[in-house]
Amino acid sequence: MKKILIGVFMLLGVSILSSCNYLNVDDYFEDTFKQDSIFANKVNIERYYNGAVALLPKEGRLWHWGCTPGVTGSDEAVSCGKYSNGILEVSFSGTELTIDAITASSMGGWDWNFNVWPDCYKVIRKVNTMLAHLENVPDMNSFERIEFRAKARFLRAYAYYWILQNQGPMILLGDELLDTNEEPSYYKKTRNTYDECVDYICKEFEAAAEGLPEEQPVDLIASPTSGAALALVARLRLQAASPLFNGGDAARKYFGNFTRCTDGVHYVSQVYDERKWAVAAAAAKRVIDMGRYELHTVPADNYTAELPENVPSESFPYGAGGIDPYRSYSEMFTGETLPSTNKELIWGNSQFVSDHTEYIFPLGYGGASSISVPQRIVDAFYMVDGRDINNSSAKYPYENSPYDKNCIVQENKILSLNYTLQAGTYKAYANREPRFYANIGFTNTLWTMSSCSERGKNNIAVQYYKGGNCGKDKSTNNVYNLTGYTSKKFVHPRDARTGTGARIISKTFPIIRYAEILLSYAEALNNLENSYEVDGYTYYRDFQSIKDAFNPVRYRAGLPGITDADLATIDGFNNVIQRERLIEFFHEGRRYYDIRRWGIVEDLENEPLTGCNVEQSEWEGFYASTIIQYSTIRQRVFKPKMIFLPLELNELRKVPTLDQNPGWEK
Repeated sequence: MKKILIGVFMLLGVSILSSCNYLNVDDYFEDTFKQDSIFANKVNIERYYNGAVALLPKEGRLWHWGCTPGVTGSDEAVSCGKYSNGILEVSFSGTELTIDAITASSMGGWDWNFNVWPDCYKVIRKVNTMLAHLENVPDMNSFERIEFRAKARFLRAYAYYWILQNQGPMILLGDELLDTNEEPSYYKKTRNTYDECVDYICKEFEAAAEGLPEEQPVDLIASPTSGAALALVARLRLQAASPLFNGGDAARKYFGNFTRCTDGVHYVSQVYDERKWAVAAAAAKRVIDMGRYELHTVPADNYTAELPENVPSESFPYGAGGIDPYRSYSEMFTGETLPSTNKELIWGNSQFVSDHTEYIFPLGYGGASSISVPQRIVDAFYMVDGRDINNSSAKYPYENSPYDKNCIVQENKILSLNYTLQAGTYKAYANREPRFYANIGFTNTLWTMSSCSERGKNNIAVQYYKGGNCGKDKSTNNVYNLTGYTSKKFVHPRDARTGTGARIISKTFPIIRYAEILLSYAEALNNLENSYEVDGYTYYRDFQSIKDAFNPVRYRAGLPGITDADLATIDGFNNVIQRERLIEFFHEGRRYYDIRRWGIVEDLENEPLTGCNVEQSEWEGFYASTIIQYSTIRQRVFKPKMIFLPLELNELRKVPTLDQNPGWEK
């Protein structure tokens, strides 16, 4: 039996490696070649580069076996924790963090590891090796060298970016190639400050952008472009301007005692610098001014729902006229829109996200139902006219009577070509904005699974309550939907996981898209109380510029834009932006980082997580929101040390002057 399992592990390992297409890596070699062979020709150095790429963490692993905490590391999803799927143990990395199961000596499981530090430094060393010998490649012309140098610098910056996101400040090596097998004193290097790291990474991305193409061929769609490099600069600059890293209350609370052992310098600035917001605004505007990107839209048709009266009907982007809001948003993620035709996609890849839909598919239909969405996330979505559920209008009311059998939609309502709100649906799920339906799966949501032709395995209205077709009592291993809600973001209408003809449409995971740039620009401008000049332009809290960036995101969702009243105070509009990012980037891996940089993660984690009462039948209390009692939710905790992941103990022992992140064991 042991030999069989070892064989299974080996086959799975080969499968995962061969499926790696990050930056379209499918041909590479590791360090088994002599260095002279690496630079013998441009084919070999390209393969060596691909070997470096293969060491990077996998962006599309949102739910399980991830190298970041992903969606279950924040409040936008919860899971049942570890379980066996019959072959291997399934582990949700974010859940492991939230139940305090991560230590500085145990940071991962089978095929996942939060300790990205060593592999990213391997990438950095490989890049430095390539850059040092690039001129020696005999069959590479000057133009090819320029582009190769650019993508190598992009790769190095991206490796540093990963360390920064997971473990914070790192040791910046520049072009230095450290010798191996030296005495310990040789490696007495210290971590740079957070701001120094951000500055270096951004400068490397900017230098790479000068030599990278503005677009890639269809077959290299996941390869980096100048836009990808500059968009990542915009993300980092916004992060560095935020309260956690810019002398705010959060910076003082979590990093007040985080100082370098050699000179006492704070790793994270304890002094607020408002100009960082202007630098962030300038970085976002640089991407906007490229003129290459625009929000994805699909034209309206006979199935498109009528817009509410308060939504501007002018043609997009000056209103929501002429587009189908549901399809415009959803088809970026379902695979219906090809990445080569999606002008909103700045950078992405097709790695893992399609396969991982197993964890949101319903029980009994090829899925585990092991990813659930808390009630607070569901309630954050607006009504169709842009109002909050607690302030709904008479025309589009929010009705929530959990014990009333008549509190249901009386007839089918077509919202878009690919979405019909089913008769019998609880009314709390009616009259909601299009992104609600594109993102959230709830009881009585229709899972069409139309690639399957087998009767009884398609066109299923899923029921998560006790006695329902996908309820807790259908589970055989104590794995089930915990809240009555799941994600449908990456589910195509044809996706099916079981039955005759079942198939999954390939999807692209958006590493970064244009909507993020627009909302980042609005956020950066909003936080400016003074005006600042950056690169020849003046940035200040300009209402019209904020609206011009923010409103198209709302219009694409079929909602009204913001008003001057929404912008009355900086804090008030920051709340609007935080909610917008929660909705717009639902289950794209951004919220984990957002709630940290805003300094609100601890407050959120102190609030109990609730959902539908899956222990009850439909009209005996299922729709009554209740605190989730599952063990992984009861064990959920937030500790200040969780702001950063730890440095692994072995890394600390290698470098005597390497400081551990606050709160973790040394």
